[in-house]
Amino acid sequence: MKLTTEIEQLKIQTDLFKDLINAISGSTIGFSELTSVIGPILTLNETTLRSVILLAENNHHRDLIILSRPFLESVINVGFICAKGDSAVIDSKKYAYQKGYRDLFRGIDINSFKIKSGFSDYIEEFEKAAPNEMKEALADFTTNKGKEIMSWTPETTKAKLELIGEKYGGYVNGLLSFAFFSIYRDVSEIIHNSFYGVRVYLGMQQKDMTAFKNAEEAAEYFGKHQENLATLILQQINISVNALLNIINQKFKVDSTDKIFKKSNDNLVEYANKVSTVGNNV
Repeated sequence: MKLTTEIEQLKIQTDLFKDLINAISGSTIGFSELTSVIGPILTLNETTLRSVILLAENNHHRDLIILSRPFLESVINVGFICAKGDSAVIDSKKYAYQKGYRDLFRGIDINSFKIKSGFSDYIEEFEKAAPNEMKEALADFTTNKGKEIMSWTPETTKAKLELIGEKYGGYVNGLLSFAFFSIYRDVSEIIHNSFYGVRVYLGMQQKDMTAFKNAEEAAEYFGKHQENLATLILQQINISVNALLNIINQKFKVDSTDKIFKKSNDNLVEYANKVSTVGNNV
């Protein structure tokens, strides 16, 4: 794997990703409840892909690695919504609406330092005026003890992946499982800047300073490790894009999405064959 090769591959896949967004937009195929939810998610994901490319081209390895986690999370969420169907669309909208309502009254108290919304003094009036649909959404995301439910769906990420794989087949299942395994755990640690996350990114989890003859040797090793990690992450983003294009194509079943996915897949296969050939010749 080479960083420059992965960057060029991601540029191709990102352009196809943009084509897919246009192919399922309301102006192209008409409004649907599904696209009203996944459309904005996909649009933001395209922006993330462009940011990843920019960071990669400028050797900002840590930041591109960090962006891979929310990108993969979004891919899994879109795949899950497509796989589960209308109930997931409804749940995602209910969660968003009731979350926005609760935000009107947010506050915090840390060591007697308080921040609160001006609306919080009028919460009873808001509750009386709230439409039944809002009350229903609030009830759906409130426990029996009156605590807010903080996730829009009860399924774990692994459970979401299992449903996606069952619905869209072994190829999608394999690509997303590989990406999940490579990104999810360690990138979360890097994002939260734990000591473990720092060691994973820098390369200290494999070797520490005592393993090197001098600082120059250490710098060369750690620099190469970070580039290799960034290259691996770019590869996982690439295959995640392909998996998502596959999911959307299976869900919408229109000629335009089929053509886009086939272009993506042909390009990915061609790339994989080149990498395999280079590896065999080394």
